Amino acid sequence: MATTPRRTDIDFEEFRALLLAERARILRTRDHQREISEELHYRPALEITDSLNTDSEEMAETSNLIFEHDRQEALDANETHLLQQIDAALARLEDGTYGICVVTGEPIPVERLRALPWASMTVEAAERAGL
Repeated sequence: MATTPRRTDIDFEEFRALLLAERARILRTRDHQREISEELHYRPALEITDSLNTDSEEMAETSNLIFEHDRQEALDANETHLLQQIDAALARLEDGTYGICVVTGEPIPVERLRALPWASMTVEAAERAGL
């Protein structure tokens, strides 16, 4: 039975703290953005499309609302993806595989982990994967 490689050259608690801080920051930002854009999410689509039949100033405002709504959805999707990556990194910390490339099994350089604590691959493996 093959053993899973483990890092002994990094301080796991340093990276746990970085990951948890970034997770908390994202959640705070998400909550703040949702408060600001609440009107956009709950404004009925019919109301938005009905206003397209009015004067150009209202049409511009409606276009801005639609753009902001779409932008917020894209931000939410990005934040959700990042939270999933952070949670996966925290799970790797728990199972002892943190800092090991999921593709090559090689150690991920500490500098990369400090810059991107949720990194699951070396730069080379990520480039080969088109990420």
